[in-house]
Amino acid sequence: MSNAGKQLSNSFSTGGGGGHFEAHVQATFVVLMLTGGYAPCLPCWPITKIKLQGKFAGYDTDDLIIFTEKTGGDQKRKMLGQIKHSISIAENDSTFGEVIQAAWNDFNNSDRFTIGQDIIALITGPLSATDTNDVRTLLEWSRHSENAAEFFNKVELAKFSSERKRKKLAAFQTQLNKANQGNSVPDDETFSFLKHFHLLGYDLDIKAGVTLSLLHSLIGQYSQENVMQLWTQLVDEVQSANKNAGTITKDTLPEDFQIAFKQRDYEVIPADFSAVQQSSSSSEWNQHICASDLAFANLLGSWNEKKDADIAVANQLLNEEYSSWILKIRELLHVPQSPVTLKNGLWYINKRKELWQALGTRLFDNNLDEFKQCAVTVLTERDPRFELPPEERYTASIHGKVLTHSENLRKGFAESLALLGSQPEELVNCSQNKPETIAVISVREIFENADWVLWGSLNNLLPVLAEAVPDEFLDAVEKALQQSPCSFDELFSQEGNGITGDNYLTGLLWALETLAWDENYLVRVCVILGELASHDPGGNWANRPSNSLNTILLPWFPKTLAPIGKRKVALQTLARDVPAVAWKLLLSLLPNQHQLSSGSHKPSWRNTIPDDWGKGVSPKEYWEQVSFYAEQAISMASHDMEKLNELVDHLDNLPQPSFDKVLEHLSSEAVFIKPEDERLALWDGLTEFTSKHRRFSDSKWALSSEIVSKIEGVAAKLAPTNLLNLHRRLFSDRDFYLYAENGNWEEQQHKLEERRQQAIKDILAYQGMDAIIQFAEDVESPSHVGLSLGLIAEAEIDTIMLPALLETGNDKLTQFSSGYVWNRQYSHGWAWVDGLDKAGWSAIQIGQFLSYMPFTEEVWNRATEWLGESEREYWNRTSANPYHTDGDIGAAIDKLIEYKRPHAAIDCLNKILHDKQPLDKLRSVKALLAVISSTEPSYSMDAYHIVEIIKALQEDPDTDLDDLFRVEWAYLPLLDRHQDASPKLLENRLASNPEFFCEVIRLIYHSKKDNKSDKEPSEQERSIATNAWRLLHEWQIPPGKQSDGSFSREQFTHWLEHTKETCTESGHFEVALMHAGQVLIYCPSDPQGLWIDQTAADALNSKDAEKMRNGFSTAIFNSRGVHTVDPTGKPERELAAKYMQQAEDVENAGYQRFAVTLRRLAESYKREAERLIVEYEADTTEEVTV
Repeated sequence: MSNAGKQLSNSFSTGGGGGHFEAHVQATFVVLMLTGGYAPCLPCWPITKIKLQGKFAGYDTDDLIIFTEKTGGDQKRKMLGQIKHSISIAENDSTFGEVIQAAWNDFNNSDRFTIGQDIIALITGPLSATDTNDVRTLLEWSRHSENAAEFFNKVELAKFSSERKRKKLAAFQTQLNKANQGNSVPDDETFSFLKHFHLLGYDLDIKAGVTLSLLHSLIGQYSQENVMQLWTQLVDEVQSANKNAGTITKDTLPEDFQIAFKQRDYEVIPADFSAVQQSSSSSEWNQHICASDLAFANLLGSWNEKKDADIAVANQLLNEEYSSWILKIRELLHVPQSPVTLKNGLWYINKRKELWQALGTRLFDNNLDEFKQCAVTVLTERDPRFELPPEERYTASIHGKVLTHSENLRKGFAESLALLGSQPEELVNCSQNKPETIAVISVREIFENADWVLWGSLNNLLPVLAEAVPDEFLDAVEKALQQSPCSFDELFSQEGNGITGDNYLTGLLWALETLAWDENYLVRVCVILGELASHDPGGNWANRPSNSLNTILLPWFPKTLAPIGKRKVALQTLARDVPAVAWKLLLSLLPNQHQLSSGSHKPSWRNTIPDDWGKGVSPKEYWEQVSFYAEQAISMASHDMEKLNELVDHLDNLPQPSFDKVLEHLSSEAVFIKPEDERLALWDGLTEFTSKHRRFSDSKWALSSEIVSKIEGVAAKLAPTNLLNLHRRLFSDRDFYLYAENGNWEEQQHKLEERRQQAIKDILAYQGMDAIIQFAEDVESPSHVGLSLGLIAEAEIDTIMLPALLETGNDKLTQFSSGYVWNRQYSHGWAWVDGLDKAGWSAIQIGQFLSYMPFTEEVWNRATEWLGESEREYWNRTSANPYHTDGDIGAAIDKLIEYKRPHAAIDCLNKILHDKQPLDKLRSVKALLAVISSTEPSYSMDAYHIVEIIKALQEDPDTDLDDLFRVEWAYLPLLDRHQDASPKLLENRLASNPEFFCEVIRLIYHSKKDNKSDKEPSEQERSIATNAWRLLHEWQIPPGKQSDGSFSREQFTHWLEHTKETCTESGHFEVALMHAGQVLIYCPSDPQGLWIDQTAADALNSKDAEKMRNGFSTAIFNSRGVHTVDPTGKPERELAAKYMQQAEDVENAGYQRFAVTLRRLAESYKREAERLIVEYEADTTEEVTV
């Protein structure tokens, strides 16, 4: 039985007051309905209607109900959506609780929700990383699990799941139990609910979001000219319907929308007409008049004719001058099915293997000798980008740090070496073994003196060079591993974060994966990868030596053609040479460790993998491998207690014979005679293992009761006799793993607390308080020791604990005493607090004592009374958690500011906002300004909270403008569109006060009238200039624009004339006009129909406004921001058409100079489209050159 849920609220308060984000999300689905799009998480059926504020229709999840219907009308589905801009998926989050309550009510209402067909969606803005990753993963697991047992098994498996995911599941279960009138929801029902629950993220809270861009793209398919206008009108229409709890269908929308989104008629060319006739003739290139010239071109592979260094190499290789040779190659461009391609100065040779076979007879010994010299020269060039710091290398081309030879030529030479090494038999006119000898010597000389820079420079080419001469390549890698310092150590340290950084070892790993396909190289490659893994410090990239090893030897999908026997040899050799790496590999190869494999790099030049190779393995082959891996793991762990402890975690993943063998070893005298401290982790692991299987005994994956009892018997023999060791596992932060049963969590938590209290009683009775204190220092969670002791302690323990443990400097004892004080106050009230004899306590001890209690007025008053002038000792120590109290926290905020805790004050102010209470403006300003110079550590959510407080100040008409000015100026870096915020007062002042605009210009730019000074600006001057630049960069309110969106000719003219006069006098005329032009892209349209107000257009058209026009053009170009590149150039062509039309419009209105600027902008987009098309075709050509 579910609760009543939230009360039926006025449709205007739930609809019209729903805010920016809610309206934009609702409008999103209206766009999908109009454009024939589909609702997420439902079948791809048309949206038929959208109900807003569905409380009146009996829905509790009421922000948005989407109805879809299969074409033909025989099946229907719906999505119930709750929209929350921000939310935390947590047990104690009231907003999340409200969402689950409503969802649970609807889920159990068969009149409104059909299980197995309908869905419930929580639609949010930005979420924390754990909410985004872990919650979505949980929900997807539920939808891909056969039943509840399989789902909960996945969540519980330590190597498959994580503690974060288990906490998120606990949050759902807690809230579902609350929604179910406090009754525990059975696992099957929880599982069913989660299968129907979806978490959807929409970044509609920012203008530059991906969602809004996609919506604009959808609208643009119907009306390219009015995208923004249609979107704005749709949002307005939705807000209107929202206020009235309306239902939207295509027919209920205004006729303007129906016309704008009318489906266009298309004609499709008949299939017979679209078939391309293929030429049946093929050229015999070996008999062609240019056969020898083409053979040299194939030896080059690819080159850039705009690179002088490439031409110089070609001259060295050819038997004639490049200038005469290239004329013959150009003639080949006109031959049908030409083997050469030219794109933007880049030459490509197509189907190089076929040409190698056809033209091999055209190459001779002297050609190969010359080629070898060229190849070594080109491929030993060190990339100058490595002269830059790792985080700046992405700007290498800007700094001129580029290779003299093109990447095309380097790749072409590497591929030619691969052809020489893999297909030497095609060069029949060369001396015996000459081609492969050239390949061997070339690769040897390339790597002979290679340091980390050369290895990094060749990163992308290493897979090809490895195929050229595998043995020589592996020799070079092994040599580098033995050197000190090791080149690969430096390359590991150079690894970046994937955005501005790079991984310079991916090429080496791919090269080794490529060679591992060959049985002859498997063992050697595995040992090298093991050595590399032992050097690997870890990083952000997934390409790691250990992952390559796992991929190659994965028992259910191996990436090698070597037989199982050879794979076993590889593992055994690895275990002997690099045992630590081999151990981790063995554990990762056990069953149920990897359910997915992305594959490995495959050979491209050697025919290692037969065309008829089958990818799968038989069950017999699979179990043969995993049984071997398990036996090897047991062998390594039998004499190593640390490894044995790890193996216990995998007991249920071991094949039966291996399982029996481990259990036999655990029961042996060799283990029992170990000292208790050495056996402790083993006993703890076995106890946790059996507890899990008891707790989930009804799950398919759980071991039988008989087997669990057998393991429990072994664990009992290993159990410690020392009480401190015996009870240690009870005091961890992983309460869920300590529950005895899988049922009512509140009951289980209560039982766990009783067990903890009894453990403390036992230790106290056996060894006294000294043992308790020692115990607190040994356990994972000392606070739980303190909490338990605080509930059962007698009065005399107070005198031992207090004040002695209030000032220890020991973090664990601090947690211990904090838990003790908290529960003593909780269980005995303020009478206990006040009754303690504090006569001999120092001010520091009293302050620490009070800081251990809830952050409430009762504590604040005692801090003032007991500490007097020393009350800072409390305010400097308190956690200042504002959610401990429901009362007024204004006085606490004042104290926090007074005692230099402005970050804590910000946290308290945010709580006031969260509770929808009026914000104290003076306190808010005082706290915000204090944060700037504070040395207090910042809080994790500080930036978000600060922005929300500033936005509240901006929206309050009573906020002092001078205060707001100072706040906005101080926090300009945070007030950007990504935070859905802006410096509203500062932007308005720029637009309305030309003197302020001129002052900002002077803060950034030197005057043209001043002599340039060599004096470096101070840090303060640089900071002020940076802030001023940021303000101008974000400025989006043009002079003359009114609050109602209209444009004042008088205000704009006055502003511009004053700016010109002032900045001419100061020597800033050009830069001022440039920034003025940039903000004019936000001008509204003219009442007479022109896309820009004619007053602004007239100013931009002035003879002296060239700088303004340049600024306008630059701002338009930059406004596009980061965007996805379409290789067809369609977006660029559309932009070109848009600005060409705008140019035509303003020219027709009499503004020809302005029109010239817009036409140039349109032409630049047209050229960009052409460039993208050429580059895409060139990339496509490069893919088929093999």
